[in-house]
Amino acid sequence: MLKAVLFDLDGTLVDTERLYLQANAAASAQLGQPLPAAAFQRLVGTGDLRQNAWLQQQFGAGLEAFIRLSDELFEQQLGSVSALPGATQLLNHLHQRGIQLGLVTVSPSTYVNNIVTQQPWPQFDVTVTGEVGASKPAPDLYQRALSQLALPTPAVVAVEDTPAGVTAANAAGLRCLQVHDLAPASAKATAVLPDLVAVAAWLRNA
Repeated sequence: MLKAVLFDLDGTLVDTERLYLQANAAASAQLGQPLPAAAFQRLVGTGDLRQNAWLQQQFGAGLEAFIRLSDELFEQQLGSVSALPGATQLLNHLHQRGIQLGLVTVSPSTYVNNIVTQQPWPQFDVTVTGEVGASKPAPDLYQRALSQLALPTPAVVAVEDTPAGVTAANAAGLRCLQVHDLAPASAKATAVLPDLVAVAAWLRNA
């Protein structure tokens, strides 16, 4: 029986991945190495950008400057972040059913608080952010959430938008639904669904 649902944040509950890509493209242009936003799509869900070989090849010694400028440009857009279609309805529905809600994200806590407080969502029972363990696809963040919930893994489902997130949830022993958006579909997902409305329908039968 379903007792809890653990959600990723960026690209799963809020439409921020496209803002990231726009910030990446703007930063590359300002640094004199213009690349289109589509070129950065390969970075969606990859974790620590400093470890990304493609970025290192593009920017070399200027990688830190690129990351810093991208972050600054992205933060300027945070006031325009919106929930993805169906997110608010899904969270409220699960909360009303008495199902515990968790947030498991590689993003830092200050950023997460900024995003979440803008939304009309019920309170999350568990929030795990990127400061407390290795980035996805490592299972650390999901393992931390599970330890706080104190529930058996069959009673918990994760919802992610990237293969790295799916891998992290699976490595922690969880079933994982993937909302297929910018990142490629994962063969490891329990189901690959088009949006959160479809996720809600799947969870009703879980």
